[in-house]
Amino acid sequence: MTNIALQKQQQQRHSGQPSGAAAAAAAAAPTQPAEPPSQDQPLEDFTFRHFAPLLRACQGYAKLSGCRFRSSSFDPAKISTESDATKSRVKRESAATVEEYQRRLRQGDKLLLEEVDRAFRIVMQESVRNAMMGLFQTLDMFPPSPPPPGIDDDDCCYEDVEAPLPVVSQRLYNDQARRLGSDCGGPGFLQQRAKTAAFIVDFAEESEVKLPPIPETQQSMLREISTRVQEELKQRGESEARQKDIRSIFLRGLGGGATAESLRMEAEKFWGENWKSIALGVATVAALGILTVANGVATGQRRGRGSEL
Repeated sequence: MTNIALQKQQQQRHSGQPSGAAAAAAAAAPTQPAEPPSQDQPLEDFTFRHFAPLLRACQGYAKLSGCRFRSSSFDPAKISTESDATKSRVKRESAATVEEYQRRLRQGDKLLLEEVDRAFRIVMQESVRNAMMGLFQTLDMFPPSPPPPGIDDDDCCYEDVEAPLPVVSQRLYNDQARRLGSDCGGPGFLQQRAKTAAFIVDFAEESEVKLPPIPETQQSMLREISTRVQEELKQRGESEARQKDIRSIFLRGLGGGATAESLRMEAEKFWGENWKSIALGVATVAALGILTVANGVATGQRRGRGSEL
């Protein structure tokens, strides 16, 4: 389902003012910048105020790199031999600011490190959220049909992954519709913030900054969603090959880069542990002759890191 269709469907179902989780999330979101997101300025310099000069200097570079950062792009030798005039220009224009901010991070600038920590948490949240959304689309339940009873349009608490999978999926669907509306700063604001956070995390990694560990919330979500999905796949009677395909789709959905790779390793660990216990349980049930078989339909999404410049 397209973003426009999702937003339209949600608006048709929704009436009244947002309340509960949606209202709380909207209130907690940063105030929207005066101007809407621009394709010419892919990085959002409003949320990360101490990185703002760097982000403004790197707008042209980010537009070319897909909002990812690599130190090798600013190697003086590479810039001097760059055949593309536009790439050469944007790198020269931002090189001095890049060097300054890398020096400040390596020297332990407290304010910058605090914003790196914030960006890292946003990246963790977005990575798991995107992987879940791709997973539910693959399972043909985004949104689930029929919708689970008792879930309001403004119920966006998808992080409660202990709820039944259709409930988690519906809440995530509601959250996506909320993002496309005006509750979170308008269409594109949170996406731009997430890309900016990824750029900052890349920058910190390339500046040899030690990043925080994976937050407990995301660890718990990965652990629980891995268990729940594998149980669902076994219940549907999906083949082992199909289960592996869906697992790969979920892991790829976590994104690219070293940060996403750490999430992937964590998810693979949980998935591997659960695979053994669930396979044993299903074998026992099958021996008793009460195994339920159902068929599923799978489609996938793939995300990756920007190309080298």
